[in-house]
Amino acid sequence: MKVPVVLRDDYTMFLELFEGMLWFHTDVRRWTNEVKKDFIKDLDTLHTLVSIPLLALIDNMKLAKFAEIIGFKYEQPFKGRDNEIYQIYSRSI
Repeated sequence: MKVPVVLRDDYTMFLELFEGMLWFHTDVRRWTNEVKKDFIKDLDTLHTLVSIPLLALIDNMKLAKFAEIIGFKYEQPFKGRDNEIYQIYSRSI
């Protein structure tokens, strides 16, 4: 289950513990340079608090670009239960 951990007007960040790994999700409602700055600051704070790598499952190039902008790096492909191929990205501090 995804748990909201950062709630802002412009975005919400979620964490999900699944199969022993911590997965990051986010819903972004508005994106500007100022929102980006606040988002990364909140993400850095969150990441400092959890102190382990965060993982994200990426299913499209637009999302992959966003992940890279906020500091995630490509790790490996992953075949989902739906037999689709996804990309796993991680972010470490």
